[in-house]
Amino acid sequence: MKARFTTTILIILILTELSHGQQYYEPLDLAKKIFAKEKFREIKKYVTGEYDGRPNGRDLGRESITKFTLLGQTEKAAVVNMTIMDTNGKGLDTYLHFEKDKVWKVNAFRALALTGIIEQAKKELESMTPQQVDTVFSSKAEYNFQLGNTKLILELDDNIIKHFLTNQTEFERIKDLALKQLKNETIDEDRSLKLVENLKQDYQNIFISSVSTGGHELGTVINFLIGGMVDNSVGYIYVSDKKDLPKMSPNRVLMIREIGNGWYLYKTT
Repeated sequence: MKARFTTTILIILILTELSHGQQYYEPLDLAKKIFAKEKFREIKKYVTGEYDGRPNGRDLGRESITKFTLLGQTEKAAVVNMTIMDTNGKGLDTYLHFEKDKVWKVNAFRALALTGIIEQAKKELESMTPQQVDTVFSSKAEYNFQLGNTKLILELDDNIIKHFLTNQTEFERIKDLALKQLKNETIDEDRSLKLVENLKQDYQNIFISSVSTGGHELGTVINFLIGGMVDNSVGYIYVSDKKDLPKMSPNRVLMIREIGNGWYLYKTT
């Protein structure tokens, strides 16, 4: 009798919710709904904060391909990565931030900012003649780093992760030496500390600009910074204890994606 009564109450609650015209979606499903090719007529019921429903699926090109990945979800917040690609495989990674009241709603739409400047730098580097390279750079290795670094910043997240996996042995070696150095250092939560600066050529060979820890943005993780413009950066972090992982936010660490074995891809804004 009790079970039948509970079921009846549940059905009433569901029907009441539906009568208000607001179906419940998990963040991943809601992201797919908003960015589907078909118009999502109820979109205004699932947006909040700065996100007013644009861009959405109607703003994407007809031939565009979308791929969705849930990066993280707690009781009240979630982040979904949406990769938008054309038929040639070129594309852009974007990030939808969600908050939950009674239902999940999108409150911010983000992507790595100021990439146009980096794209222009990449084109200029690619167009240089050998004579120009010799004039501008102190060595071919410096040129190779600058070109490889700008390309990696602009890559899709999947390809940035592939770069890490291809060079994982070297990343692990440098990380272990950084951890060894940290045994004799004091971490300042307000200021970053440069690590393994004697290995600059080694980490530049894998297109890393610097290795550091500390600071208010990423905390006590080991930060393998690739690069970016101003506060809009991309890189890898190593976290020995998952509780030290920074929290995602549309106004700070806009995305974190797990790679494995304590390693993560991150972007800030």
